Amino acid sequence: MSKTLLFALIIPGLLLSAAPQAQAAPKTARGKAVEIEELPPINWKLASMGFKQVFKHRNEEIESAEPGRFFPGAVAFALGRMDESGHFLKLSCGAAQNCASQRDELEERVVFTAFLDSIQTPKAPKSSLYDTRTWALTGLGDSYMKKLHKRHPDLFKRLGRLMASVIGAP
Repeated sequence: MSKTLLFALIIPGLLLSAAPQAQAAPKTARGKAVEIEELPPINWKLASMGFKQVFKHRNEEIESAEPGRFFPGAVAFALGRMDESGHFLKLSCGAAQNCASQRDELEERVVFTAFLDSIQTPKAPKSSLYDTRTWALTGLGDSYMKKLHKRHPDLFKRLGRLMASVIGAP
């Protein structure tokens, strides 16, 4: 009888100790749960270091890109510096295409995707922010850039200064 009682007390204790631990609740502030921010505050020093590295690699990738990767019938070239009109890319297109607008769009893609790669986006993987082949922003990536611009009205000036520090201004 005492063995049965001992057995009845030990087995439930062993089963409870083998149960998986409950996950910790999210951090709280004043008793309320705080969820992860969609776009947390930016550490500008870290973001600028990351931006410079990614931007350099994007320019290298443009140089090795096959024709038609970014736009059908167009070939992109990285100038390696900023020209007198403030552009760092050159596009060679067919006669029927408007290379100037496509060049501007590709330059914007390079800058924006390099920036998105250099900041934290805990709720969205980078592949959901832009097309990894053409670097065209998705709706979510465009929304993030608009939110960041609203949060930091001087965002484009900051990105321009960072870009100029990497490739040099004329």
